[in-house]
Amino acid sequence: MATVWAVVWKDLRIERRTRQTISVMVMFALVTVVMFNFALEVNLAAARDVATGLLWATILLAGTLGLNRSLAIEREDQTFDALLIAPVPRNALYAGKVISVTLFALLLELVLVVVFTVFFNKPFWRPPVLLILALGTLGYVAAGVLVTSMTIQTRTREVLLPVLLLPLSLPLVLPAAMAVAAFMFPALPPWGEVQSPILLVLLYDLLMLSVGFLTYRYVVEF
Repeated sequence: MATVWAVVWKDLRIERRTRQTISVMVMFALVTVVMFNFALEVNLAAARDVATGLLWATILLAGTLGLNRSLAIEREDQTFDALLIAPVPRNALYAGKVISVTLFALLLELVLVVVFTVFFNKPFWRPPVLLILALGTLGYVAAGVLVTSMTIQTRTREVLLPVLLLPLSLPLVLPAAMAVAAFMFPALPPWGEVQSPILLVLLYDLLMLSVGFLTYRYVVEF
């Protein structure tokens, strides 16, 4: 646990000094939302119907940039090489990285919730929606850190990361989007209606975290 929190604290300090990860994610997400809003302004009803999908699409694209930038900084400064030399468990490095990037993504989503609520007039602020977003973000980052660590040393990492990560995250995004869409109506849905997609999101989170903990040391030492 000391190693985990040391990695998290290091990432937070780097971000506080450079402001490169969150700022890139937020600016990209805001530009994407504004483009979506103006493109669908002719048909506001259709825009509101697809708002949930647009939210998750924005999170995925901005999250991919954040993942790539977060690990690229450590490769450029050889920080990650120093961490690998240290006599600490590799899965602790993985857990610390997942926590820090998840915090960055959650800050991004707080901004997106406000923006989407204003632009599309949908109740994205509801606590169940925020919980689903947090669970989906955890699974996405758990898979993203693993894939980014595999591709970060390649010359074509900017291309390989979305090509590998976006298809891998589809089993997470589809049920998460369905669960969020069920809460966009004035009346809250019954538990039986959202039980299956939420359980799929939880299952994906557990699967990706388990795979990451078991294989991360092989990934970073390859």
